[in-house]
Amino acid sequence: MGIVYSEKNIVEASKLVIKEAKTNHYFFKGIVGAGKTTLIKQICHELGVKETVSSPTFSIINEYKGENKNIYHMDLFRIDDKKEIYNLGILEYLDNNNNLIIIEWPEILEPILPLNNIYNIRMNSLSENKREIQLI
Repeated sequence: MGIVYSEKNIVEASKLVIKEAKTNHYFFKGIVGAGKTTLIKQICHELGVKETVSSPTFSIINEYKGENKNIYHMDLFRIDDKKEIYNLGILEYLDNNNNLIIIEWPEILEPILPLNNIYNIRMNSLSENKREIQLI
């Protein structure tokens, strides 16, 4: 399924992602500038996060309080050694199905995880103002 959206209808796009997801594990893929973090901010807002949502590029993991669950937003772009995945406890986060786990740049995890409980979201930049989401 492909969804094209702009800043004007990002709310609807984020609600559709939440509605379509059948798991609490979202993997966001796409090139730099594809809009991953922008959409994630809106998803967090829709789930009741009141604080400012920012990219965890340097912190690796940001935690937010949603209305019904904790949300862990991870950015694995800077991780280049699988040992770091274990040292940071990322697999333990994924074991807890009560929380929402949102991961940008999850490719390093794919060889070590069963992918049957993951909601893959591929993002593409169509133009300066339009993005496409492919829900896999």
